[in-house]
Amino acid sequence: MAVLKLTGALHRPLRVLPALLLGMATAFASPAAPAGGAITPEAGTANSETQLAQALDRFVQALERSARTLKADPAFSGDRDSAAGVAYWAQMLIRTLEEDIVQDADFPFFREVDFRIREGGDNPDQRYLFSPLRGGAPYRIWGHKAGERRLEIQIYAGTPWTAQGGRVVAVLPEEALHVAPDGSFEVLLGGEPRAHNWLANPPDSSFVMVRQIYAEWPDTHGDVHIDRVGYEGRLKPGVGAQDMVRRIQRAAANFEELVPLWPTIGRERFAQQQPNTLSPLFDPTAAGGVEGRWMSLGAFELGQDEALILTMWPLGGNYQGVQLTDVWTSSLEYANRQTSLTAEQCYRSADGAYRYIIAHEDPGVQNWLDTTGLENGYLLLRYDGADRPEVPTSLWPGLTLTSFSQARAALPPETPDYSAAARQVAIAQRRRHVQLRFNR
Repeated sequence: MAVLKLTGALHRPLRVLPALLLGMATAFASPAAPAGGAITPEAGTANSETQLAQALDRFVQALERSARTLKADPAFSGDRDSAAGVAYWAQMLIRTLEEDIVQDADFPFFREVDFRIREGGDNPDQRYLFSPLRGGAPYRIWGHKAGERRLEIQIYAGTPWTAQGGRVVAVLPEEALHVAPDGSFEVLLGGEPRAHNWLANPPDSSFVMVRQIYAEWPDTHGDVHIDRVGYEGRLKPGVGAQDMVRRIQRAAANFEELVPLWPTIGRERFAQQQPNTLSPLFDPTAAGGVEGRWMSLGAFELGQDEALILTMWPLGGNYQGVQLTDVWTSSLEYANRQTSLTAEQCYRSADGAYRYIIAHEDPGVQNWLDTTGLENGYLLLRYDGADRPEVPTSLWPGLTLTSFSQARAALPPETPDYSAAARQVAIAQRRRHVQLRFNR
């Protein structure tokens, strides 16, 4: 996921969630909670059931308000974009329920951003893992590397890409991660400093994010886990009424803030230049991005008979990728459509550049980025591990608009054809990797 200021497990169907919550609130037969502010039960009725019911009422109201916000968003227009908006709303709901109601900083498990939860330009090449932290407490992150090109760990205080803001307080990049010959690793957060595989966990820390980055989409995949040190073997207490009230209140507030966040960032940052152009390369670390990364952003706008030629030059790192998103900044379907590509998945031209055709139809070349029929959306380009203090303009990526019929001729003449049968194999391999990566 591109966590940039510059620029989401429920097993029930999504459609039942609002009805389920409404039914829960009605079952408590509570008076309607006032909009905004903390819950203050009436005199003589200050009991757990009343407070919980009021909190549920408040959450249902937040759902209703966020739905109105969604429908009023400029991106909520047309058949595909409005449908994608409803999917985005549901995905953010799953994310909010997991993060604000289910997760526990004392008995942590990682929350996963996968194909169910597509948020903020989430990278199809990455498995994102999030866990809340209790600032100042010691934690242990452990697992095995198997197939990842990179594994990055970052601790945050607050959230840099939201209105409330925040900062990155500690980073462990791939280059500094010590891994045993069998692929195992252990990283300590907080506690006594160590020379290797240690990150500070200051009192204002709020969460940790792990990125597993795959360049080749192999059949093998790594695993990452988290524990709070000193809590091993403890019995986890049940959630009391007051704690649940706080969780529901937090979820209501965060959900209302989250729904408009990413489409607004898309308009303000991804589309800050003219359509079918790219931003200059920039370093996203100041806004919470991963250390050692360069990025470029843009918006595509394509008619049915148009195509874009994207040229990317390697920058010397060990990962390079490009992807398309919709106008809600959610990744496009990436398991069963080729909407993203890494350098390892591409044909490289004789002059050293990677050239892609972005189009609605298959142009018969390996480096096709499939818009899935969307006429508008965003592009995200990432370069990781490039040890460059500056990038010369000659290596900046570029876009050229052309007709679809002329797109193939715009590539170097030695560019090989790519058959429909080869495309089927590539799509099948993509689906298999995603199934394995997310254990689905």
